[in-house]
Amino acid sequence: DEKISVVYESGEVLKGELQPYNTLPFSDFIMYVGQQPDYKNIRRLMDAHQLLLAKNPGLGLVLVGRMNPDTIANQKYAVSRGYKNIHFTGFIPDEQRDWLFTQAKAYVFPSLMEGFGLPPLEAMSYGTPVISSNASCLPEVLGDAAEYFNPTNIDEMAQVIQTVLADETLRKDMTTRGYSQVAKYSWRRMAEETHAIYMQVLSR
Repeated sequence: DEKISVVYESGEVLKGELQPYNTLPFSDFIMYVGQQPDYKNIRRLMDAHQLLLAKNPGLGLVLVGRMNPDTIANQKYAVSRGYKNIHFTGFIPDEQRDWLFTQAKAYVFPSLMEGFGLPPLEAMSYGTPVISSNASCLPEVLGDAAEYFNPTNIDEMAQVIQTVLADETLRKDMTTRGYSQVAKYSWRRMAEETHAIYMQVLSR
């Protein structure tokens, strides 16, 4: 154990100007950003979103990411089941992605496994409440700033999302906790910890 030191990746976001994304067919939405291979668990997220429509008939799900075979397969999955209010953006500029962060009711990260989990921290940096899978390293990275669900349980995923959507006070608290969590992953802190490890090794 003495030979292993952990330095977390920076989650600090270099913010630029925001650009509205004007092609959404709904105003209230939850969102996901990133690639969509199977382990990202997007189909269960879409399943959970459809359950949410019973209490939130106008709620959209925005899936941000460039179109590729994985994305197209998920799009076909949604169409084949007649799913409603799901919008695949395809590639969009960072300025539009970041604008969506500021407008979303919540950012949902349903992944079955991750090496770190940068997108939820990016969402937190914009004040977006984060609802995450409890798998892999995510509880360690996101701490008490996120609300968690079992990523293989669609009903639980929908229930946790609904709890956040229905409670504005909770969402504001999650925003505050998110800002505090992101502050732990600054570029300065990463550099200082890395430098300290090098100095420790060189002094032996």
